[in-house]
Amino acid sequence: MGKTKPGRTALAIAAVVLAALAGCAEAPATTTPSSGSPTPTAACPTTGTEPQQANCIAYDGDTAMAQNEMYRQRRKLTPEMLTQLNQHVEPARKALAAVPRPVTGDDVEAALTSIDLTDIRTDDGGKGVRFGAAVRSGGCIYGFMPNDGEPELATGGPIMDGGCLEMIGH
Repeated sequence: MGKTKPGRTALAIAAVVLAALAGCAEAPATTTPSSGSPTPTAACPTTGTEPQQANCIAYDGDTAMAQNEMYRQRRKLTPEMLTQLNQHVEPARKALAAVPRPVTGDDVEAALTSIDLTDIRTDDGGKGVRFGAAVRSGGCIYGFMPNDGEPELATGGPIMDGGCLEMIGH
């Protein structure tokens, strides 16, 4: 029997296999040798009474939770801005008092839009509607419009997350 030459298909397969194997070769190390101390692999709360676990980066859980709630805080406004903002409270109260009961988010939005407030957000909880709205000159009017009773209004800066309505449980 005579010898046969490999076909083009066999050569192509061999080239693919060699290329794949070349990609599996171990790359030379480019990092510096270890200093002998373990690298932290977890974050562990400090308890104050127990020794710190190995391979942990300590953190204060209470401080971390407080920082996690910072998005709820309102930005500070200047006294001049608060004075300007408070001029919108009585018109907002009157517009909301005219809303038919039981109140809906759309009713609250329409009432606040009618007095030129913007970026209005509502949250209907069943017993009334929480709301937040921006005043064009800066700041927010926010509060609660109950299904029975008078509207509750407050003024302040926008929350750190942006907008005027702080979401519950967010």
